Amino acid sequence: MKRNTLYKALISAFVIVGGWSANATAADGTINFQGTVTSSACTTIVGAAPAGGTAGSTTTVNLPPVSADTLNALAGTYAGHTAFTIQLTGCQAAGSLNSVRATFSTASPAAGDNTVMGNTAPSGAADVAVAILTAQSAPVHLNGGTLLDPGAALPTAAAGPVTLNYLAAYKSLSTAVTPGPVTGIADYVISYF
Repeated sequence: MKRNTLYKALISAFVIVGGWSANATAADGTINFQGTVTSSACTTIVGAAPAGGTAGSTTTVNLPPVSADTLNALAGTYAGHTAFTIQLTGCQAAGSLNSVRATFSTASPAAGDNTVMGNTAPSGAADVAVAILTAQSAPVHLNGGTLLDPGAALPTAAAGPVTLNYLAAYKSLSTAVTPGPVTGIADYVISYF
């Protein structure tokens, strides 16, 4: 008899605890997410290239030598502006997609400035980063920053090529830039809007 009573007590305890657990995981509301997947507005991403160079999925843009004195004039100084492009082909406006731009990210942002590439060169120059700018020298933030490339219009009449023009430049992070090599690495994603 005692064993049967103990068994019933244990089952009751599990039912009560189970009921509390069910209440603890009950939803307070529901959110439905909706969107649309569209066709790419360009058939081919040819790749990036230094000015006058051959485009590829991985490329190197060589910045010219710049003195530490030039960069130390003021924190945030840009120098050594060097043109590069990202080339697309078979582009045509599609539906609400009328423009294209590249968005950039880096796994190695500069300390204190997530919107530029930190210097990853071994024994490299201190307090300097590599920035991406529009062809008109306006900063383009990396890693989801607020300053984006305004983009380029997609052809409307017939599919054609689009070239996105950018500049890379050194950016001083302080007035204590030291001499040394500089390396920055960025990835890009083509974004249609």
